[in-house]
Amino acid sequence: MTLDPLRSQIRAILLSDWDPHNAAPVESAHATYDAYIDPLLDLLKSGANEQAVMDWLHQREQETMCFPSMGRERLRWTARKLIRITSPQTAP
Repeated sequence: MTLDPLRSQIRAILLSDWDPHNAAPVESAHATYDAYIDPLLDLLKSGANEQAVMDWLHQREQETMCFPSMGRERLRWTARKLIRITSPQTAP
């Protein structure tokens, strides 16, 4: 799937900073989180704050992981990066 620049940035952040399935090291698995990009982008464009983005990411982990999550606080940096790239002041 070919992604526009913003969706490519979101994919990169999900792979480099979130990646609960350890997909980043396997090039053929880089599309693992692509189904999350548009719903996440909608959330970000709605003005969601860090906590809302952290909660969203945490919920996706709970839906797909067979073991307990490592908590939400570690998701703060990922949420900040996602908000930064979609904020009107910094968006391309």
